[in-house]
Amino acid sequence: MHSPSSHAGALSLLDRPLGFWPYYGLALLLALGYSLHLFPWDFVTGRSGFWFDTRTDPTQHITGMWAFVHDAWRFPLLHTRLLNAPEGVSAAFTDSIPLAALLFKPVYGLLPHGSHYFGFWVLGCYLGQGLVGAWAASAMAGRTLAGCIAGSLLPVMMPALMIRIPHAALLAQGLLLAMLVFYWQLMDGRLGERRFVLRAGILLLLSAGIHLYLTAMLYTLYLGALVAWCWRGPDRAALARAGIAAVLPALPLLGMLVAFGYLSAESGLPPVESGYDQSSMNLLSPLLGTHLAPSRFLPADGWKLDATGLQIDGHNYLGLGLLVMLLAIPFSGWRSMWRFLLRHWVMLAVLAGLTVYALSNVVYLGGREVLRYPLPDVVEPLTRIFRGSGRFFWPVGYALLLVALGYYLTRGRRLFRLALLLAVGLQYADTAPHRAYLAEAAGRKANFAYDRALWDARVRQASAVYLLPVYGCGAAGEDALFLQYFTALHAVPLNTGFVARVASDCEARMAVLSAPRKPGELFVFKPGLLSEALIDQAMGGQRAQWCAEEPIGLVCQVPASLSGRQE
Repeated sequence: MHSPSSHAGALSLLDRPLGFWPYYGLALLLALGYSLHLFPWDFVTGRSGFWFDTRTDPTQHITGMWAFVHDAWRFPLLHTRLLNAPEGVSAAFTDSIPLAALLFKPVYGLLPHGSHYFGFWVLGCYLGQGLVGAWAASAMAGRTLAGCIAGSLLPVMMPALMIRIPHAALLAQGLLLAMLVFYWQLMDGRLGERRFVLRAGILLLLSAGIHLYLTAMLYTLYLGALVAWCWRGPDRAALARAGIAAVLPALPLLGMLVAFGYLSAESGLPPVESGYDQSSMNLLSPLLGTHLAPSRFLPADGWKLDATGLQIDGHNYLGLGLLVMLLAIPFSGWRSMWRFLLRHWVMLAVLAGLTVYALSNVVYLGGREVLRYPLPDVVEPLTRIFRGSGRFFWPVGYALLLVALGYYLTRGRRLFRLALLLAVGLQYADTAPHRAYLAEAAGRKANFAYDRALWDARVRQASAVYLLPVYGCGAAGEDALFLQYFTALHAVPLNTGFVARVASDCEARMAVLSAPRKPGELFVFKPGLLSEALIDQAMGGQRAQWCAEEPIGLVCQVPASLSGRQE
């Protein structure tokens, strides 16, 4: 039998200090092993059919990037005229990760045609998430074996991360973890005010080159941290410095938005979107998830976990391992917990506000509406820009993760470290449905609504492609994305595109039908949306020779050998 001293010796290994390289080397190996356990190599290298499905967002992201890298450099930097031609559009509105696209463009010509970076981006986000989590653990309790294991694995098992696989840019959630750690270091006196502002500013600028939802969340946490810091020692000098620090990142962020084409002096802010109260978080989501990937152990059957059909955006399940960890904390003593809450009340208020935003002004418990209230005038404009309300619980989930991690790593008894590792195992077991969802997604076959080989050859030979009416004026998004795949791949201008927040002038888009025909033009007319006489006139009496009915609609190809222009 093992003696108590041998058990104590084994547990002491969990608290044994590790050097810098062994600690982060192990954290990287753990995150890498978990990531490759999730994603097959053909997914990481971008060859999986997951990336090529003209019904889904990943194809939008890739084709937006292709259009950008195949086009000439312009300002705004992400602007391409291969989509939404002839005016063009910023590829930022295809969620192509601006910073990655800018770095990829100079080297794209050295790679096989049709290459993309999104699979490696996903892997990088998971590795970054694990390393940031390990760093967070070391910041709270030093570089220990228990901190390395739990810090690197619990963050990559967060369901809010795992469920976002179709939206690669939003996987950079490690930035939220990093901002929360900077806040904790600031409040603990381990990070000076200036260094906090500098490091937080870097995170904000980095996020603006990835996705603006992350920027909005980070800026909220940043402002909360500044207010909390001021509240600890209010004096005029501190208030003045905090006020300056609050607006300091705004100018470079505004410059980045202009440089990437999110806004301009002519058009101002991008068009607004609706759906704030549809893409919300259900009250049950942190406890049960959604039907797409529920808890393995908690009873989700019988509950309607998506009341609107869009609450997948608010998938914020915490995981049974993390829930058990959090439920055990109050039993350690109410006094210590109360002191913690008082010390961090400002940030707690910020996180509560984010939770309210995530729930939206129409709150659901399962399938039942339990609360509805009018939006304040000051909030309503934000909801039309950041309509994916359910996403704003992410910082709350990561704050809870850090609280639990710090608690179990800093208790005096080593049994807490053992409990922490058991919670890691429980979290892994409970998130099996999430891994099953990822396995199904990563293993999907390519999906094209119409004949891929035919359209690849057809578009490659075209001088321009027109879908009429355009997307947003009658054509389906799937048809726009199907054509966008081939036009972006072969650098052929498309008069529309599956692009977010671009308002189309439907009447102006029809003007091309009155122009003389040019060699190589390819038209797709959606049935029943345009008059036959208008199409006949546009084809200059050549409809019988140039056009044919196909599954996608009426397809008209102007011959490449057309002599001169047809009047």
